[in-house]
Amino acid sequence: MALILNFINSQKQFADFLKMEEKKKGVVYSLLNNLFKNSPKVSIDKKDKIVIFSDLHMGDGGKNDDFKQSADLFKTSLKKYYLKKKYKLVLNGDVEELQRFDWDKIVKRWQEIYDIFDEFQQAGNFYKIIGNHDIGLHAEGFPDQKYPILDALTLKYKDNNIFLFHGHQASKKYSEHNALVGYSLRYLANPLGIKNFTVSHNSRKQYKIEKNAYQFASQNKIVSVIGHTHRPLFESLSKFERIRARVEQLCREYSSMDNETGKPLKKLIRLYKKELEKIHENNSSEELKKGQIYNSLINIPCLFNSGCVIGKRGMTCLEISNGEINLVHWFDKNTSKKYLNHNGYEPDQLEKSNYYRMIINKEKLNYIFTRINLLT
Repeated sequence: MALILNFINSQKQFADFLKMEEKKKGVVYSLLNNLFKNSPKVSIDKKDKIVIFSDLHMGDGGKNDDFKQSADLFKTSLKKYYLKKKYKLVLNGDVEELQRFDWDKIVKRWQEIYDIFDEFQQAGNFYKIIGNHDIGLHAEGFPDQKYPILDALTLKYKDNNIFLFHGHQASKKYSEHNALVGYSLRYLANPLGIKNFTVSHNSRKQYKIEKNAYQFASQNKIVSVIGHTHRPLFESLSKFERIRARVEQLCREYSSMDNETGKPLKKLIRLYKKELEKIHENNSSEELKKGQIYNSLINIPCLFNSGCVIGKRGMTCLEISNGEINLVHWFDKNTSKKYLNHNGYEPDQLEKSNYYRMIINKEKLNYIFTRINLLT
């Protein structure tokens, strides 16, 4: 009898857990739906050029300022590449690290960065979206901003929607407890010299947020572009999945070649294989399994993530131009020289600097939306 009662109780607890999870999903979906409906709509076409950066986490220039290591790379890429080529600049949240530093100290230290933002703004090519680390910009009594602060932005390409939001809104927990995270960063992490311990260091939270954003985009037949997790995503795939798909494609090509003509391809496949092995060593099999297609029957290419500006080996961003979307990696050859010798990519030097721009993935928007509309 006791065994039966224990079984019934466990079943009831499991059912209650499922109900609670469904309720959370409902709250998140409602929040994202309102965010999408109320976001400004900007029409774009093949002539438009847009670059999307997120997660700068600009601080006061001191030892706890995560932005400092990438500041010159970011500044130079904006000034010498994106401004020159007349791109629209979208900053998708966590631009200022207001949970750790005071506004006036941030602005004073990085005035040269704000001067570049001003140049984009004066040309009508600047959009600044709020994140959880700079949400204080919305606070009552906060100093007036030069730029409109958006909660989200929707780019309309033909009859399709590209929905940009920072990403923390896809987590009920983050939306409710952001103030506590800020307190911990300012009064515990800063004095101890601890780097930003955000969701970017927690694979379980990354997956949950990505899954919610993925499901919302899939259900609405749109593309969602987020930041927040600091993990670049292209067509809903992580780096591991993208490389694995590339290896399969190269193996097909190699099978139709003779030994001599296939030598460069063989070398490239081996390089990619080593990269896959390295990623696998640094991640548990469960994490890799989770990240694949968010429990979907078939992968829908509806979720993209621009990554972050404060990466260890450079910064990533998303570019939209000529009817295509690119995932781009910027790096300094002095810290990431290996990319110059990697045959899988083709880095382009930025003028005569030590900085390089490298396209990691690219795809036509028409093809992406065709797949979304047919597969959802």
